[in-house]
Amino acid sequence: MPSHATKLSLCGIRAFETPGGVKPTCLRRYDAADIIRRTARMSDGSKLPKGVQAKLLHLDDAAHQAQALISSTIRRVGELERLLVNNPDGPSSDAIREEITLLRRKQSNHADRYRECADVNAAIRRYLESLPANVVVEDAKRTKVKLKPGENYSTAVERVRREIAGLVSERLRVQQAGLPIEEIREKARDWITQRSRLARPYVTANHDQFTVRFDVYVENAPIPITDVAAIMAWLYPERFAKKINEIIDQMPKPVLALSAEEKSQRLREIKGSLYELEVEEESLISAAEEQGHIIARRVTADPKAILGLVLNRSKANAA
Repeated sequence: MPSHATKLSLCGIRAFETPGGVKPTCLRRYDAADIIRRTARMSDGSKLPKGVQAKLLHLDDAAHQAQALISSTIRRVGELERLLVNNPDGPSSDAIREEITLLRRKQSNHADRYRECADVNAAIRRYLESLPANVVVEDAKRTKVKLKPGENYSTAVERVRREIAGLVSERLRVQQAGLPIEEIREKARDWITQRSRLARPYVTANHDQFTVRFDVYVENAPIPITDVAAIMAWLYPERFAKKINEIIDQMPKPVLALSAEEKSQRLREIKGSLYELEVEEESLISAAEEQGHIIARRVTADPKAILGLVLNRSKANAA
């Protein structure tokens, strides 16, 4: 081992390996207590509910535990490496090398765990800080989930996540849905009617002159451009509509066609189902932790589901 300090870097955690040992410094840290202090008291004097505060502290503890494991593993690796330096061909040298290899694998696992916790906690922190000042936060009703026959917590979480992935795919499909042909034609009729009204010309007639002026321009154009389509809609509304409908009939048919109302309704249903699944996912993860089994949380999970909170908008509006 070199006598000078050697800088090590691991997933955003810095450490310095010296003859006296490996000491982590500048550890990235998520402080739940600080977040609670900054967000606990809302503008109406209310506080984050007890259950939410407890969950914040629990998530913070998980990150600190992973951080402590990284530090202790780094120290132990340093101790074993010094033993090898002092006696590279000793009777225990082979066993020490195997132990160092094992510890480095564990170190990588601890680093992954810490990174997962830190990323989730950072997402939650951003969510809490983005809440309106007058929002009323309440603890959600806690639910206990039951494992299905033949399931353990890991397989149950995998099942729920497959369902979540399916709903996310369905949401994207609905978001990309096209309009039914009849609704497109209706929009075309409305557009022609509206633009023809705007295109009505101004007629000036007096003893000296007679002029007809179309004062309608293309919307959102960088420079004034006469809206020829609007003028055509005013001059020949039926013929213009017929030509537009012919173009509509030639348009490629969407894989999924939904009216605006149907699309909005389906997206609301998917949003509700996703939230229910994420609540179930968090309940399974929490139950697994109580049994000593660690399952990483998804950084994209809804913070409301992880924290077990609901936003009471009726009280917020009243306030």
